[in-house]
Amino acid sequence: MRTTLYVVPASIALLVLGSPASTADDFKLNCTLPFERIAVKPDPYMMCGNAGSKQNGAPLSAAAARQANAKNNLCADASAPITVDFAILTEMQAQAPAKSTLAHSRDSLHAFFPLNGTKIGEGDVVRMLAFILNAHTSDCESGEDVNCESSGVANNDMHIPLMDPTKLNPRSRPECTSVIAEMIPHFRPAAWSVIDMKTPVKNPVRVTGQLFYDDAHEPCVMAGGNLVGESPQRISLWEIHPVYAMDVCSSTDPAQCDVTSDSATVWTPYDQWVVRSSSQTQATGQSERKECGPKAAAEH
Repeated sequence: MRTTLYVVPASIALLVLGSPASTADDFKLNCTLPFERIAVKPDPYMMCGNAGSKQNGAPLSAAAARQANAKNNLCADASAPITVDFAILTEMQAQAPAKSTLAHSRDSLHAFFPLNGTKIGEGDVVRMLAFILNAHTSDCESGEDVNCESSGVANNDMHIPLMDPTKLNPRSRPECTSVIAEMIPHFRPAAWSVIDMKTPVKNPVRVTGQLFYDDAHEPCVMAGGNLVGESPQRISLWEIHPVYAMDVCSSTDPAQCDVTSDSATVWTPYDQWVVRSSSQTQATGQSERKECGPKAAAEH
C-alpha cells in the first residue's frame, strides 16, 4: 500500500505537488553523475537552476546563490573519498571560519582543516560510517531557496540525521549529537526519494558525498549540562550534502562494517539492499509526508 502511495515518478509528483518557478538558467550538470546508474533522467527538476531562486523566480543574493551552488554540486571528484567521522566533523566545526567571512566568498571553507597530511574542506568528497536516526523531507511545505522555494516532497531535500556508531545505543542518543546528510531533488534516484518511508534502522550505513558547511543554521551547544539547539538539531554545521552514494552494511554490528572496504559482502547500495530487506526498515518520515502532502496538493 505504501509503495502505491509514495513511489511515483518524480515528474508526476512535480505535477501533483507543484513545479518550481522557472529561472533564467535551468540546472546544468558538467560531469557524470556519481549515482549515474540509478539517476532519474532527464532531471525532472531541471527548471530550478543551480543557484536556486525565490518562489517567483527572482534571483537570490550573491551569498545565497553561492551557497545554493555549493549545495547543488554533484561534480566534486569522488575518485578517492576521504574517510571522516563524528570527531573530525565536530573539530571542523570548532575550527570553521567565522560566518561573517562568508558574505563575499566561501573560499575560506576550502582546504582549511588538516587531516592525515592534507587539508580538507567544502567541496571535498568524504565517506562516513553511521546509523540513520531518521529520514524525512525537508522544508516540504514552504520549500527553501536552493530549491526555488517549491513545496512538495519531490521538490525538496531528504534530510537525514546520522548518529555516531561508536556510541552505545546510537539511535537512542539526542539528535543534537547528529550530523546531517542531504539527498537533493536533482536527478534523485527513485529509491532515495522514499528513504523516509523505508529507512534502514538496524544496519549501519556508509554515506558518501560532498562536504558542505551549512552556515544558515547553528550547532547545538552545552547549556545546563545538556546539548541544546535550534531545529534541525546537529552537533556540527558540516554536512554530507549532496549525498553521492548510500550503502548499507550486511552486519548490524558497526565493528564489522569497514568503511574503506570495497567488498560486496560488506556493503550493498541502498537501492539494491532495500528491495530484499524492506522488513528491516521503518517509515521514519511518515508524519512529515502527511503534514506536507495534503496541504501541498490542496494549494495546487
